[in-house]
Amino acid sequence: MQSPCLQVQADNPGGTHMLAAIVGGIHLLLVLALVVGILVILLASAEQVSAQDLLAIQRVYKLTGVLLVLVAIAGLILWLWVGKPAAFYSNNPVFHAKLGLFLLLGALFSYNAYRVHHLPGTHTTDPDALIPLGNTHRRLQKALIPLLIAIPVLAYLMARGIGY
Repeated sequence: MQSPCLQVQADNPGGTHMLAAIVGGIHLLLVLALVVGILVILLASAEQVSAQDLLAIQRVYKLTGVLLVLVAIAGLILWLWVGKPAAFYSNNPVFHAKLGLFLLLGALFSYNAYRVHHLPGTHTTDPDALIPLGNTHRRLQKALIPLLIAIPVLAYLMARGIGY
């Protein structure tokens, strides 16, 4: 049995507003968790890490990757199913900029995650061995920070109707 607050009925146009608010809230919480995951990876990364630290970083990468996909799904639901009409987003250049930055964030994150999961020496038996992550890893991780700042700014502008 479905909860009465999640039922969308034809005679209750406010029901879609409730669903949009729920999906929007979930989207926001997922975005905040994504930001935390990216920052944890940045703070935990060094030029060289132990095998145990690398396993922890890999776990955070996996979890943050799942969050990235869930943020995209919640965003697609908001764009195409509930809330404002799809034309509001589809014809908005600010939305296109935000979407492009999100795709860039996803590409940079995925490349970095791939590199970390395929490092040579990750299957070492020596617990004291240090595995080099390299400067490129931290540089790419730091490149995500401006994107994490720009995307919410564009979302704020878009929510205020700028660009439509």
